Amino acid sequence: MSQHHRPHTRVLLALDGCALGRELLATVLRRCVHLCPRLDILLINPPREPTSVLAVLLLQLEHSGVDYRVASVRGDMGEEILRYLSRYRGITAVAIAHPEQLNVEAKALIERKGHQLIFLATPEQAG
Repeated sequence: MSQHHRPHTRVLLALDGCALGRELLATVLRRCVHLCPRLDILLINPPREPTSVLAVLLLQLEHSGVDYRVASVRGDMGEEILRYLSRYRGITAVAIAHPEQLNVEAKALIERKGHQLIFLATPEQAG
């Protein structure tokens, strides 16, 4: 019973808590289900109130058979991603919504550590 081809074993999905739109989360679901069986979700600067949009995403990931863990932090997206990657081993790629969310230095450091960067909002990066 082979499911969709999943090129990664574990992906870190970094979400900006200030930009959790329904459209973005639909894209996340569509793309991440095919990326890997294990998803680490890092919610950076989460909203004070838990959003129903995020709850729906987590429920749909569960139904799709994706194992996930959620962590939330406050701070700069690039710094928090790098901190997370150094704390948790085995992550092969980092998915974020838009390239602009990371500065050039953070992008270079992430790639230098051997992690593929996946930009969910750009169709040419489709997995």
